[in-house]
Amino acid sequence: MKAKLLIIILFQSALAHQVTFGQLVNFPDTLDIPQIVVTANRNTRNIEDIPGRVTIIDSKTINELPVQNVDEILKYVANVYVNRSWGIFSQNSSVTMRGLDASGRVLVLLDGVPLNKSAGGSINWQLIPINSIEKLEVIKGPASAIYGNNAMGGVINIITKNPSKTIQGEAALIAGTYNTFGGFLNLSGTEVKNDKGFMWSLNAYYRQGDGYYLTPEEFRDSTDAKAFLMEYNISGKLGYSFNKNHKIEVDAHYYDDSRGQGRKVYEELGDYMSVNTTYLRANYQGVFWKTILNALAFYQLENEYKQTESVGANSGKYKLSDRESEKDDIGLWINATTYLTDNNILTYGLDLKQGSANVVNTYKTSTDILTYEGILDFYGLFIQDEIKILDDKLVIVAGARMDFANYYKGRLIVEDPTTNTGFVDPSDEYFDDNNWSSFSPKLALTYKLNKHYSAYISYSKGFMPPKLDDLSKSGKIRKGFKLANPELGPEYLTNYEIGFTIKLMDKLTIEPSFYYSDGRDFQYFVGTGDSIDTGSGELKPIYQRQNISNVGVLGAEFSTKYYLTDGLHLIGNYTFNSSKINKFRRPDTYEKDITGNYLIEVPKHILLLGAGWKNSYFNSTITYNYISSQWYDDENTVKISAYNTIDFQISKEFAKKFKALLTIQNILDDDYIDRKGYLSPGRFITAEIKFKF
Repeated sequence: MKAKLLIIILFQSALAHQVTFGQLVNFPDTLDIPQIVVTANRNTRNIEDIPGRVTIIDSKTINELPVQNVDEILKYVANVYVNRSWGIFSQNSSVTMRGLDASGRVLVLLDGVPLNKSAGGSINWQLIPINSIEKLEVIKGPASAIYGNNAMGGVINIITKNPSKTIQGEAALIAGTYNTFGGFLNLSGTEVKNDKGFMWSLNAYYRQGDGYYLTPEEFRDSTDAKAFLMEYNISGKLGYSFNKNHKIEVDAHYYDDSRGQGRKVYEELGDYMSVNTTYLRANYQGVFWKTILNALAFYQLENEYKQTESVGANSGKYKLSDRESEKDDIGLWINATTYLTDNNILTYGLDLKQGSANVVNTYKTSTDILTYEGILDFYGLFIQDEIKILDDKLVIVAGARMDFANYYKGRLIVEDPTTNTGFVDPSDEYFDDNNWSSFSPKLALTYKLNKHYSAYISYSKGFMPPKLDDLSKSGKIRKGFKLANPELGPEYLTNYEIGFTIKLMDKLTIEPSFYYSDGRDFQYFVGTGDSIDTGSGELKPIYQRQNISNVGVLGAEFSTKYYLTDGLHLIGNYTFNSSKINKFRRPDTYEKDITGNYLIEVPKHILLLGAGWKNSYFNSTITYNYISSQWYDDENTVKISAYNTIDFQISKEFAKKFKALLTIQNILDDDYIDRKGYLSPGRFITAEIKFKF
């Protein structure tokens, strides 16, 4: 009976994950209170018991940061690079970690549900309004031993709020630069009494803006247009607690947007993209004697429409095309945590996931119609053991996971082709099935010398699967023509890491980490040696993504926070990454051996410095962010210039229920150019009024 009572108490603690204490900016009541992290082991643990680098950002901290979107919050985490070069007008944001390029190498979760799409690996960061977030948990380094797909550079888990009162709400109006305006409304409540009852929440969000010209003024012509924005999001959550041992939650999100791409010829909206996303989640949590069980079912459907028009620079020929795609992911994740003893915790589970894609490209000014489709199935089994010894000073974690994948029903249909797409004859090609497996082990330990000093060391492996877009899709790309590769396999990363945590004077925290990551079978676009006429009047090279590169990443990160007084605090972090191609298995058709070159779009240095000041009149935060230069191309011949920004936010509460905020991003209006040659939005200012009830 005592053992059962103990596990019930532990479970109730696990469910109370919404209570966090500020780690980056806010001054907590005491630095000795351990934070609770859910993501690292798929169940609640004290952050001090995790043998790895973990960062938690709570809602109070988020509210004080000068950000406009969820992904921008991650700029304040060491060794996370956020590339949102068009600001709020960006269709996609690339969030990478630990010196790796491509956002598909980081697993992103929303309340435990994977948001990485099997079709392309990208994340719809706009799906999650900032005001709905309770906290973000960032786990750095490979976590495939427990999460499998995409958890190669790390894991980001976005955890949404649950209500704490019978009825509560918040509403806001927002106005800003480029005639931007919007607002949000949150309503929630709980009827849970004596561990039994319902809780619910409803959220709505809207934003639109006229946008700005992406092309620098000296290069504009009559086809340049503003990159406009219009988006809205509706979400809801319903939960029921049967008793203190069992509860369920269901929630749903719907997101819709239209975004201009900066060009217009004849069509009213010019080049634009419209995306609508449906997200569904159901979760059960239960306690059975010494075991906590979690069962998570999810579904994500993304429908995308893209219109493109252009006039040939040499031919003067007008082209109009559109792309309609339907991409979905569905899955069931089941994991359990068994407390074998007070000092031995076993976590194990089964993950099932299926992703599919159907994409149709229609050329309105010619007869071409291209269709591609395919399905990817994933199956994963994992187990992890945690042992505490030496009076809980030493924590050892050992785990392993086996993943299996199956690609099938891959198909490419070409109807009525012309030189606009590069195909010569109509075809209906079925690709051969592709099967592969991946083994992901992990061994790590942390040692707590005392409350001021601790250290960890870890060895882990991660992997990223091939995407349906690379397995099945053939067609035009910016630099030529892309050829599908149904034989493409996953890429792998082995990481060796050591880190330390130092806490001094109950006010200063220092967290350095050092690591080396060895990657193999990395996927690269390489020329096949053939060329094709895609209607521009000149031959374009044909490329195909292949597993032909081994990569090494030597890196270090350093984070610190210092609380000068109860009202004044400083934060800072620095990241160094040297990400090189150690071996390039050059095809005979590739012109240059790029062994020894650096990965593209990976800044070697990232620096963030910040300060926050709060008093009885206002709260304010100011931060400085430096991003060093990056290589634009695999051959390392062109660089994207370094840039820096200064961001600021000030807020004031009125009558306990009203709050006014002023946010200024890029105060010095420092323009910078992205890898496509487009401008950043420069200085961006928003004013916001909030009302709580």
